[in-house]
Amino acid sequence: MSKPSFVALFAVFLVGVGGACKADKPTSSPPQKVATATVEFDATVKKLLDEWFAARPVTATSLGEHRHDGGWPDLSAAGLAADRTRIDRALTSIGELARAQLSSDQRIDLEILRAEIELQKFGHEVEQPWRRDPLSSVGTIGSGIEDLVSREYASADVRGQSVASRLEGLPKLCEQVVDNLVATEAFAPHTQVAIAQIDGIIMLVDDVVPERLARADAKIRARISAATPAAVAALRDLQRKLQMEVLPRAAGNWRLGQQNFDRKLALTLQSNIPAVELRRVAVVEHGRVRKRMAELAYELAPILFTPAKLAAAKSSAGGDPDTAVIRAVLEELAVVHPSPDGLRDAVDASIGRLSAFVRDQRVVTTDPNEVLHVIWTPPHQRGVFVAGLAAPGPLEAIGTGLPSFYLVQPIPPEWPREQQESLLREYNDFMLEILSIHEAIPGHFVQSYFAKREGSLVRRVLANGPFVEGWAVYAEKVMVDAGYRGIAPVASKRPRGISRGVWKIAAEDDLRAKAIALHGLKFYLRSVTNAILDYGVHAGDMGEQEAIDLMVERSFQQEGEARGKWIRAQVTATQLSTYFVGAQAWLRVRAHAEARARDSGKAFDMAAFHDAALSHGAPPVHRLPILLGWGDAGAADSTAAPPRGESPAQARPARAR
Repeated sequence: MSKPSFVALFAVFLVGVGGACKADKPTSSPPQKVATATVEFDATVKKLLDEWFAARPVTATSLGEHRHDGGWPDLSAAGLAADRTRIDRALTSIGELARAQLSSDQRIDLEILRAEIELQKFGHEVEQPWRRDPLSSVGTIGSGIEDLVSREYASADVRGQSVASRLEGLPKLCEQVVDNLVATEAFAPHTQVAIAQIDGIIMLVDDVVPERLARADAKIRARISAATPAAVAALRDLQRKLQMEVLPRAAGNWRLGQQNFDRKLALTLQSNIPAVELRRVAVVEHGRVRKRMAELAYELAPILFTPAKLAAAKSSAGGDPDTAVIRAVLEELAVVHPSPDGLRDAVDASIGRLSAFVRDQRVVTTDPNEVLHVIWTPPHQRGVFVAGLAAPGPLEAIGTGLPSFYLVQPIPPEWPREQQESLLREYNDFMLEILSIHEAIPGHFVQSYFAKREGSLVRRVLANGPFVEGWAVYAEKVMVDAGYRGIAPVASKRPRGISRGVWKIAAEDDLRAKAIALHGLKFYLRSVTNAILDYGVHAGDMGEQEAIDLMVERSFQQEGEARGKWIRAQVTATQLSTYFVGAQAWLRVRAHAEARARDSGKAFDMAAFHDAALSHGAPPVHRLPILLGWGDAGAADSTAAPPRGESPAQARPARAR
């Protein structure tokens, strides 16, 4: 039997978990019965979420639910048993709701809620982070303090009371963390990152909290001040025990293994894509993207190299001239990058021009009242992600002006100069444009404020990873296809160390657009590589050197970026697959929207499609056809193949009008 085709694979994706929710037909139930079922559904869902918020107070705070802001999760044996009982009760309630008369929207919500609760069950049954993963607890501590002071969602007095309560409860939580950890089962990579992040949390408690809450009542500030020494001492003690007692003995296997990876992947994606098939398709797509990169590289190479240098470059890659030319062009262009101190400012400068382009090209409707600040990543969050978006919780009141933060991790000053230069070359001026598209506009920042306006509580709170990350990857392609060109260098004179060819490409709009497009493909290749890496690390036995070779030698990443991604691959599982899967799903829904417009004799309106698709929160992408009112045909037809001879990554959507 032949293997499933690329299109067949994503037909599986569009079926979803267990094949549930196939666009229910309108029922003829009496209005009173339907109304009663709706009230019962809403009440049960709210109850289950409320119980989750009470059990996970830090998660609740991050989502914008502030009734539990002073508390920590109970990690005692009794607390963990109670949490497992809550999960079992929730799954029973969900099973009972599934037998009720529900609308299509409600069934989608129930499917999303079930996947989340099943993931929590997976945590208890398989991952057991309280025994093995100190990074999970350290991350909870950092977020539990940071989220109370980073945004003014309430007065300084209200937030200060919560900070004081959490600081007072921190020694007990740290004691529970230590008591739960089994050193010989602990994960070494997670432990190493946790040790480093504790320094950042202490800085947060000692320096940031007093500064951010300086306007709180004197009695509240005194309470915080009184609780701080014991809290810091508990953190230092936790750090010392991790460093001296846990890390030397940490021998736990942090790889999930094939069976557990399959289970978690299905819940994360909320689909039944077989993990091994996803990897196969990613490998095929990896080759296709490299081919397109070669085409662009050959167009730019004559501007950068003399014929003799180009010939020499072609012969330097062991008989693979395409790889040699791609690498040579990328290496030559990478010289245009900011200084370590100027990295945040370079990112900040991209936001205004991206906003103007999105508005002028009608890519998606943006909201000028939403606030975005570009900041250095707080110390306690460093060590895993180079950049990210921290948006207000989806349950925060709309219209309060709470900012989103575009986090940029500073280059560690203790790094050797070569390592610093490697990371800066990875995030050169052309790549920073793609990064800001992904993280900010029209990527995560725009998607996040659309999502919080969704009426469904479930779809506001429980964002589907492929929807969120897929949108950001898809947005990169949309912007490149719409002709985004960034901006020419401000300097009128070519700086030392930059060749005439590089300066010409940076200065001329059409050439700069090609360079940005090449880096867009490189960034997308990273998403494809993420899926291969995710599978190899957690379902296989991929080691560090094999992972580095995949990222550096075959995917054109700088070694500094690859080393950071290796850490991330170890301390996360299945999240790295969401980028590739989500992007492909978005492209298929987009292709169906274009086909519907053609069939109706209308021009495709990209902004209208994006606005409508983003207005439903962040559900599994394959549920969008139902939510958009396309019905069964829409869900099935979104598996249609892209234009002949092209992969979805290569198919070019219509330009913005």
